Amino acid sequence: MAPLVFVVGCGPGGSGGSGDPRTEPRADKYGSGVRLHEVLGARATLENGEPGFSWLDPDDMESASCTGIPRDQELMVTGLTLTAVDDFDETGAGAIGNYYAQDSAPPPVPHSGITIFNPGFSPPDLRVVAGDVLDAFGVLTEFGGPSSSPFRFCRTLPEMSGSLEFRFEGGEVEPATPPVADFARYATARPWIGMLVTLENVKTLESPNLSGAGRYSIRFDAGEQPAGEELPTLTNELMDLPAVIPEDTPAGTVIRRVTGVVTYFYQVHVSPRSAADIEL
Repeated sequence: MAPLVFVVGCGPGGSGGSGDPRTEPRADKYGSGVRLHEVLGARATLENGEPGFSWLDPDDMESASCTGIPRDQELMVTGLTLTAVDDFDETGAGAIGNYYAQDSAPPPVPHSGITIFNPGFSPPDLRVVAGDVLDAFGVLTEFGGPSSSPFRFCRTLPEMSGSLEFRFEGGEVEPATPPVADFARYATARPWIGMLVTLENVKTLESPNLSGAGRYSIRFDAGEQPAGEELPTLTNELMDLPAVIPEDTPAGTVIRRVTGVVTYFYQVHVSPRSAADIEL
């Protein structure tokens, strides 16, 4: 997958020349281009008009013969706000690099978020941070998991590669507040993948689990789950989660409020960004 290139200085989002990009919004602020939720939302509508994902197959646990997965799509989206930059290496093996962004215009609506895969930078010393507002030009992909071990039941992760153009800094995104029950199934969690969400009264089902690779996860109760659905988890993808929710936290603990980015890799995760995202 091609790396992202951050384009500044020569386009409408730059300041001209090779100086710093502008920090004040342009008159159009978020731009007049396509919004991410328009594209991802259209993919989540069945032929009969009902919400759903036509390519999911509950009978194909090994994803051996998935059909109907949307093809890669060239896409230009304006007015995305970065909600998180993954610079926390939980594994000690370079598990960093994903960026997460979503439509800026409030209030948040489903299908507004995206994982931006393995970005690169131009010029090399440019760095963008959460709160920066950007336009995205690239390819939207439904990633089905590693070829050696695809996600089950033809599930996919929407992600983008391509280039980003800086608009302005200081953007804000209001977290969505879906019911915890949405995270019991992939199909109902999918609208929130890539988005910043806040969950209330999250009850842990077990003590935290620390894998040998450094991944730290806490399964939480999302209500009744159909067969074949993985339990959702809180994870340390973006921060030192054990520093806030230690390993001796007992099962059945109710966390008053958790804010985090919804991610997917074999199961649905909610990934807090800092200690401020967790209210015990």
